[in-house]
Amino acid sequence: MRCWWKTVSGTTITFNGLSNEEGTTTDTLPDSWVVGAIVEVIVPDSYVVTNDGPYSRITSDALEEIAPYVGMPVTLWYNSVDYQLFISEYIPHSEPPGEDVITASITLAYDSATGTAFTGIPEGYVRLSLSHAGSEYKILDVDAGTVTLERMVDGEEDPSWPGFSPRTVLDFDANSLNENDSWMGPFLACPENETVDMFEVNFFFPNGICGYKDSGSKKNRTVTWEIQYRVYGSGSGWTSKTGSYNMTYITGLGFTERVTLGSPGLVEVRCRRTNEQGEGNSRDNMYWQSLRGRLLSRPSSYSGVTTMAVTVETGGKLAAQSDRRVNIVATRIYDSGGTRTISGALYHIGDELGLAMDHEAIDSLEATYWTPDSEFFDYATTDSVSALEMLQKVTNAGKSYFLLTDGLASVAREGVKTWTGIISPQEMTEPLQTAFVAPSADDYDGVDVTYINGTTWAEETVQCRTPGNPTPVKIEDYTLDGDLDQDRAYQIGMRRLMKYRQQRLTHTTTTELDALCYNVGDRIVFTDDIPGSKTISTLIEDISSSGGVTTISVSEKINWDFSNPRALIRYQDGSASGLLVVTKVSDYELTVPEQPEFSGIILNDPAIEPPRLIFCESSRVGYSALISEIAPQSDGTCQVTAKEYRDSFYQYDNASYPGNVA
Repeated sequence: MRCWWKTVSGTTITFNGLSNEEGTTTDTLPDSWVVGAIVEVIVPDSYVVTNDGPYSRITSDALEEIAPYVGMPVTLWYNSVDYQLFISEYIPHSEPPGEDVITASITLAYDSATGTAFTGIPEGYVRLSLSHAGSEYKILDVDAGTVTLERMVDGEEDPSWPGFSPRTVLDFDANSLNENDSWMGPFLACPENETVDMFEVNFFFPNGICGYKDSGSKKNRTVTWEIQYRVYGSGSGWTSKTGSYNMTYITGLGFTERVTLGSPGLVEVRCRRTNEQGEGNSRDNMYWQSLRGRLLSRPSSYSGVTTMAVTVETGGKLAAQSDRRVNIVATRIYDSGGTRTISGALYHIGDELGLAMDHEAIDSLEATYWTPDSEFFDYATTDSVSALEMLQKVTNAGKSYFLLTDGLASVAREGVKTWTGIISPQEMTEPLQTAFVAPSADDYDGVDVTYINGTTWAEETVQCRTPGNPTPVKIEDYTLDGDLDQDRAYQIGMRRLMKYRQQRLTHTTTTELDALCYNVGDRIVFTDDIPGSKTISTLIEDISSSGGVTTISVSEKINWDFSNPRALIRYQDGSASGLLVVTKVSDYELTVPEQPEFSGIILNDPAIEPPRLIFCESSRVGYSALISEIAPQSDGTCQVTAKEYRDSFYQYDNASYPGNVA
């Protein structure tokens, strides 16, 4: 007796396509399937399997059909093998308000719920069957091809069994049905909603086909086989194709058998070997490796999916695995931003995380620097990294840095820049402290940058060296991710080397809330009133403009003995003017060229502090530094740390890699 598929729902099973071994259609079950009989039924379903520590976690709401509980003995059927196990953990289906739906899942163990963890199933979407131990059911009613069942537990009926989840299955098993083990299959050659006009079967012989004489010398070995097919669900007889292979070949090999149909249809296929496996040391292990059908129609595109067709031509001297491996360079298509662009990568990450992105800053850098300079982010990884680390990788590839500003995820360009603000003694609650690091033998005097070459797709190393020192003593090994260009790898490496060689000063101070006008990476001028520093910090008490000249009165006496005196003005929003030429009016008064920002200055308002004027020499304008940290304190102040800034850090930003100079 054969059955080609069945439908289960609740406590009933309907068998479809019943036929006898001669292929004659019948609507009756075997004589052994009568009311009161105990039968074994395996009804597989599709489950998601993941690794959870030492366990294989099996996830699907279909688990509820076995009424699981911790400690329950179960029979797991997978890949035609039965495993007798116990439920170690059970997480039921739930839908917490405001949270994601939790799908039912279990883990299994040997011998007991606390026994050795079961981890015998690969990760992925897997067909398997789970039932109470034994998979036994009692027949309560038989109506043609439909039976009503009750689950049996330890020989007793189990009224708590909820029944099967509704589904139609092909890969089931039931005693007295499908017992002809000489055949493998049948299997559909295509999905149920498709038809084919041709199908292929692959037979594989991993150890070759070869017999051996008593003397040990080789002799021919013959393997015979049969393929049968018919229109699915028709109940018609099978059409056969037979064949054989005869050879003395001791290396793995395979064969493809093609069957062309007389008319297109949805066909089911089964195969078997028709002679016995050889004796002694004969090599003829045979496997049915694959079944594929040629569809009559196919879509020209798939929504949201990029497809690729590859034709591979190989010789007979490559390994089998090499023949099946294809290297591709896949370019992600971003929903926002162009392919490979740094802005596109930033928006992709931001959209995935739900971040509010600073579109103005990101688009500005893309248009001003990244696109004109051909700076891209090309990176692939399977590692688990934090969102912050990935955002920093993306921006670093564009000689920029990631920051948060005004509640937005933003970016800023690192490089030669003008100062954006001033922190003078009037803003400081503690004196400015400057630490100096003297050159030592522990300093890096060379940088080796490892990157992926965009032509060879291999790791390569760029050597960053200063003139006159081709063989440095201490070299930093730095890995650059996301940049495939040799010259940019060199430029970024030289930035690091210049800072190791020239960045010696670190400034720290504390302000009230003034430091919050700035952000990490901003270039700031720090000033002090130490005698000899050639800077005087003052408050602006009065300001008036006429004829393009502005007269300013200040709170401190001005030292007009300074060589080539100049002035900087710190506006009330924290920004700063450029270096202004000054003309003496008196010890407390001077004139400067009128600036557009002067119109926004507010004086004599007790709620707003007056602007500052920094009087200095043209050759000495305080300490120029890049803010590395702004740390708000519990008392309402902000601690500021900044490192020395020099234009020379970026002198190699447009340089080409000179090659290995060692």
